[in-house]
Amino acid sequence: MGVKYQLKKYENWIIALAALAALVLFTGFKFDYFYDLNDDVLMKDILAGVYTGTPEGHNIQMLWPVSAFISLFYRAAGDIPWYGLFLCICHYGMFFLIVKRSLGFAATLPGKLLAVFVESMLFTGLFLEHLVFAQYTVTCTLLGAGAAFWFYTTDMELGPKKFILKNIPAVMLVSAAYLVRSEMLLLVLPMICVAGAAKWGSEEKIFTKEHAFKYLTVIGLILAGILAGQAAHEIAYSSKEWRTFTEFFNNRTELYDFQAPPEFGAHQAFYESIGLSEQEKILLDNYNFGMDEEIDEVMVGEIAEYAGRNKSAETPFTEKLSGVLGAYLYRFLHGQGAVGSDYPWNYAVILGYVGVLGLAVPRKYAGNKIQQEGKVTYFKNILGAVWKLAFLFLVRTLLWMYILMRERAPERITHSLYLMELCILGAMLLVHWQRICCRKVKNAWALALAAGFGLLALNTLPEGMEMVSARQKEREAVNGLYRELYDRLSSEENAGNFYLIDVYSSVAHDSVPYSEKMFADVDNSLDNYDIMGGWACKSPLQRKKLAAFGIENMEQALRDKENVYFVRKNTEDMQWLAAYYEDHGTPVKVSLADTVADVFEIYRVEAAEKGGDIGALKDGNGAKEDQQWE
Repeated sequence: MGVKYQLKKYENWIIALAALAALVLFTGFKFDYFYDLNDDVLMKDILAGVYTGTPEGHNIQMLWPVSAFISLFYRAAGDIPWYGLFLCICHYGMFFLIVKRSLGFAATLPGKLLAVFVESMLFTGLFLEHLVFAQYTVTCTLLGAGAAFWFYTTDMELGPKKFILKNIPAVMLVSAAYLVRSEMLLLVLPMICVAGAAKWGSEEKIFTKEHAFKYLTVIGLILAGILAGQAAHEIAYSSKEWRTFTEFFNNRTELYDFQAPPEFGAHQAFYESIGLSEQEKILLDNYNFGMDEEIDEVMVGEIAEYAGRNKSAETPFTEKLSGVLGAYLYRFLHGQGAVGSDYPWNYAVILGYVGVLGLAVPRKYAGNKIQQEGKVTYFKNILGAVWKLAFLFLVRTLLWMYILMRERAPERITHSLYLMELCILGAMLLVHWQRICCRKVKNAWALALAAGFGLLALNTLPEGMEMVSARQKEREAVNGLYRELYDRLSSEENAGNFYLIDVYSSVAHDSVPYSEKMFADVDNSLDNYDIMGGWACKSPLQRKKLAAFGIENMEQALRDKENVYFVRKNTEDMQWLAAYYEDHGTPVKVSLADTVADVFEIYRVEAAEKGGDIGALKDGNGAKEDQQWE
């Protein structure tokens, strides 16, 4: 009797933990875990001490409190992949939170098992690629989505104090999400606000002191958490060096992510007015701007502003808006097999909207049996669902139009928007379903929803697994090439050298991005190489790294130091390198020092007298050319 009681008491915990264990085992045995992008690899390297030799609390992309927190673990035990563990804990933790919370709405064991099965299948079908290829932008949104789900599913009948205490986890999750990726949290924050407004609007009497205190306190705590995190971050980055770099970082982001450096020929007058030559401008095109110390935060800001003005003038706003609106509707409405469709995310969200609206209809059968809601009419039920869904859809449309108008819509952002919306709709489904009083109607809707989402998941999962498996094989092949390169660079015979790597040569091979496995071949020792651009370029961290190898200036070090080499992929052009030095009045000769995996080439760069042989260069197609300065 005692054992049965204990099992029943902790039934939801047991089922949720079993589902979590099954997901972890399935993913772990079937796949390896990867950082999705080289950006995530660099963040890990900064936190782990791979970049500067010491675990750093300033990893630039995350806000300082969480970045410093993770770096402490690396300081304590540097050989453990803490950043990868952090991302996985966030992902699996939110899965557990949502499943455990959902089980509280099912009264019977069969109902709970059905719910956990469908949710597990749907989560795996939709989110598998982000579990395997982890990206902190998606992690941020998942934390925020978990917070919205928790808040909306909190019992409204609780008194103000209990309601506030019950939502402390939601407050903490939003605060953590902001620390992980502040820009992404701010992007999806309007949808979290919709969840809050819809929850408050579900009260029988909306504008009362009790309800104002209850909801505004939670909102206030969330804002306080965000402001506290931002304040701590501002203090940590308050030095002159970090403020200067932050301005450069923001201007660089605007230029590359939302604009594009205008071509030199048609805009020569502008570039000359800011002191940028044609050869120096090429560094902006190939991202190797770390070579030139004169490309600073002011210059990049001027280029970004100029590019923005020109871009706006090229396409009238109304014309662009019309095209974007068509693309938005196409992505949202088209299904499997349609090129450019957001399937299956869009279908899951559409099912959510249909389900929430449909669940408002059966409440008319309960009539006055709805406890404490006897005055609620059928019309009011429908109206209550319609305004919530319309509000959510309006906000999601505005957010989508914003990112599409900005022409910045990678999957890590679009999937994040769908993820937040789906979690809010899922919370609405549970709350509206629970309020149905007629058991037969309630069971019928449970089976209908389970069938709809279950069929979508079953149709999605095999294709998703196949896609993730294919991507993993591709990445393993590409990573093998880069691993061979980096092993060569850091070998004992080359340990005293330093290598400057062409940016585009470092990010991908044959369109397959380079990343790293989270939990395999972990080596957190200092690297003796760096890329010549990127988002950490010109930061105090990069200057610290270069200083550790006796380098103050990339341009001078590559030309004058015997132990500094240039690395490129043999399909990437390098004519710009000698042309850049000639433009600066310091001609060089370039000689091939080594090749790696028949893909990468390592060059020695030396000063040469003007008019002398600059050595054998290879163009982007691998054809050798002997060139002479004229």
